[in-house]
Formats: sequence, C-alpha cells, structure tokens
Amino acid sequence: MSDLQLGLLALGALAVAGVLMFNKWQEMRARREGDKRFGSTHDDVLLDPGAAPAGGAGKAVHENSPPPTEQQVPERIEPVWRDAEAAASADAAGGAGADAVPDVRHLPPRADAKPATLDARIDFIAEIIVEEPLLGTHVILEVEKFARTRNIDVDGFHEAARTWEALDRDAAYENVRIGIQISDRSGPLRAEELDAFQTSVNTVAKVFGGRVEWPAEQSPLARAAEFDTFCAGLDVQIGINVVATAPFADTKLRGLAEANGFTREDDGVFRRRDDEGAEVLRMRQASPAAVSFTLDVPRVPREAAALALMTQCAKRFAAGIDGKLVDDQGKALNDAGIAAIQSGLATIYGRMEAAALPAGGALARRVFN
Repeated sequence: MSDLQLGLLALGALAVAGVLMFNKWQEMRARREGDKRFGSTHDDVLLDPGAAPAGGAGKAVHENSPPPTEQQVPERIEPVWRDAEAAASADAAGGAGADAVPDVRHLPPRADAKPATLDARIDFIAEIIVEEPLLGTHVILEVEKFARTRNIDVDGFHEAARTWEALDRDAAYENVRIGIQISDRSGPLRAEELDAFQTSVNTVAKVFGGRVEWPAEQSPLARAAEFDTFCAGLDVQIGINVVATAPFADTKLRGLAEANGFTREDDGVFRRRDDEGAEVLRMRQASPAAVSFTLDVPRVPREAAALALMTQCAKRFAAGIDGKLVDDQGKALNDAGIAAIQSGLATIYGRMEAAALPAGGALARRVFN
C-alpha cells in the first residue's frame, strides 16, 4: 500500500471519529437542556412507595417502622348511595341534613284536637290523601304560595280524635283538606278564583305524591251566589248620631269616649271591645259638632245587647256636648224609634240562628268580613 493510500485512510478514520464525537457532544448537550427545563428534584411516589411527597405533606412508611395501632388505623368509610331527590331537598334546606326534616312517622301522638277552621256551609273544600305522613309546616308552606283573593284555610285529620282540626305546624297528617270561602263582603266566589284554587290544590297534591278528592256538588259557584244573596239580607249596620249645638274640642270627645269604654285606635276610630278583644261598637267624629256610633250587627253576638249599650252611650254623649240623637237621615231618634230598630234586629238574629250562623260567631265573622 502506498503512502498516499495510508494517508487517505488515516484522514477518513479521523473524519469518522470527529463525526461520532460531535454527535455524542450534541446528545449530552440536549440531555442537560432537558434536565434543566423538565427535570424533577423529588422521588416519584408512584414508583417508590417509600418516598414522601414534596413539601412534607405525607409521611413515609419504612420497613422498620412499627405496625400501626388500632387507634392509628383509619376507619373505613363505605360509599353510600344518596337519593338524588332527597339530596336536592336537603341542599335546598341549607345543607342542614336529616335534622332539617324530622321523621314524621315517629312524632308523639297528640290527645287533643283543635277546632277545625273549615266548614262545608261556607267553604268549597278539597281533600288531599297521601301515602306517607306530611308535616303540617310543609303543607302550610305550599298553601302560602296560593294566589289569595279571599280566605283560604287548611285542616288536618286528627287520627286519635277521629276528627278534623286546624292544621298544626308540628303535627303529622295522612289526610289534609284545603278550602276556599265561597262568599264574603266582596261578593260570591268567582269562576276565575275557583279555577286558580283548583289548579293550586292539584299542584300541592302532586308535590306530595297524593290524590285529590273534590266535593260531589255540581257547581260551587251556584251555591256561592245563593249563599251570598242570603247573607246580603242580613248584612246590616245600625247607626246613631249625636249632633251638638256647637263644635266641641277633641279633648272633650276623648274624655267622653274613654268614660264610656271606648279607645281610640291606630286608624283614628274609637272602639269598644269585649273581653276577648272583639269589636262591639264603633264611634267616630262625623263633623266638628257631631259623632256617629255604629253597630255591625252580624259580627256582634246577640247576647251583647249592643243596641241598648249604644243607645246608653249616645245619650251620655248628648248630655256631655249638649246635643240630640238623630238617625242616618237626620231625623230625631226617640225611644219609639229605638224600639222599632230593636224589633228589626230580633228578626235578623232569628234568621241567622235558624241558618246555624249566629251573629258574632266564628262563621259569621268570616262571612261578614
């Protein structure tokens, strides 16, 4: 082999060695760059069970560590399937959990029932029957959502007493009933009011998974109109006026009113009430020189003898302000006129009692309101 060939072979070997060394240098440089950018300074806790997470959040368990004691072994918590509807109810209640909705099936029995609020004579009543007991407060919360244009009440069936009672917020019921009053001083129940009531009752029954039993009557609107006509003939207010010869001071009015058992209330009207707080008579200043006494006949019990009491008070006022008694037409009112009024009152009281709607009773106060 000639010197030229040996020289070329040596140069080729040097070139190959140079390329290999350059490639090795490039590889080492790339590795250093990768470690610098993406390298980790802590052990992999997934590959090495004995390694602790960075920051000291965990504690390594070594082979030489003593076995955990009974107190150190964490209690196993089994997964629990939570009913979605119950969970939503609990969350809506503010996350209070089971304490927010007591188990109504274990409420203690109650011996005494309270008087019922609904009466089929003056209410259109729907009964809701459910499979699971309802807490009274839950029913009340739903009924409070009703559009109210007139009186709506709720009763619950007291199982122990076997009777209906005014709904108790803290009691459990399997049967409840909701009623709307068919007549009051605003007139008889109207078709749109009835439709809204029936829709709301059906909604409540659906909420509680129950069914509704409606009255068998053909038309509550016809009954409402008939009952309203009857009540219109009983809706009487009697007035006695005392007219003075000259205007009198407010202090004089107040002094005479209080001496006769009247109290001026927030609306500026003087009222005389019975021991239960129910209004018996009303009195107001009709002009600078006159006062008016009013008896709301259907709302005051017959035994209160309210006409006689009003006449007595009016005569005392007349003596105190130098006035005279007159009726609503301004005619002088004497004992004969008062006797005629009393006779008419007796007729009204008799008709109300015959209809089991005595004056001043709970039903009468609801109807004439």
